[in-house]
Amino acid sequence: MAISELDGRTIPHETRLPAIMDALAGLAPGESLVLVAPHHPAKLLQILLREFPGRFEFGPLECGPAAWRWQFTARDPSLPRSVTGYLVWDHRRMEDLLDETSAAANAGRWEDAQRCASRYATALRRHADVEDEVLFPAYENACGGFGDGPTAHMRAEHIQVRAGIDSLVRAVDARDDAGVRAADELLRRVAIEHHAKEEEILFPSIDETFPQPELDALVQRLLLA
Repeated sequence: MAISELDGRTIPHETRLPAIMDALAGLAPGESLVLVAPHHPAKLLQILLREFPGRFEFGPLECGPAAWRWQFTARDPSLPRSVTGYLVWDHRRMEDLLDETSAAANAGRWEDAQRCASRYATALRRHADVEDEVLFPAYENACGGFGDGPTAHMRAEHIQVRAGIDSLVRAVDARDDAGVRAADELLRRVAIEHHAKEEEILFPSIDETFPQPELDALVQRLLLA
């Protein structure tokens, strides 16, 4: 399903922030909106977390230089925050982007495939970075360190995931049907199986490790990273 897009660059500067806030506030739980901004929406993200705590999941699709695209999905703020809730949302939107990339390439719609592959790459690289740099260190510190434990295994798989992303983007740019199929197969075997392991084992363990106030703070760090 196509997600509605709001191009904030077309809104006068003096009314831009209130207009964007109104559009986001009007989303019902489960509804999504893509915002196009002329710069990184750091101020907006901070305001949303302050004014609407627990109300939105969000993450990037494009990070400049001409435009910054951020995807927002409303959630029920009465439900407690969790690492599982946020990062599973991110997994599903990335898997949708991979599906869209492959479908466009298979249909010979190469410009669409390039756009989807670029957004998939932006989302998945950022997701892996956030886990490596924020989530895993927080979990390791809370547990007194793991050595060669589950987070080390996840980091190793992230190397394979990043290689798969690079292969997909190269194949789409080259309009290489066989290369796209090979990269898609690799990513489904590596990235999506990696997601499943995180969702079934790692994320629930992290959620159980932190008391709710600390968990809220950790999810906020992930959202803003």
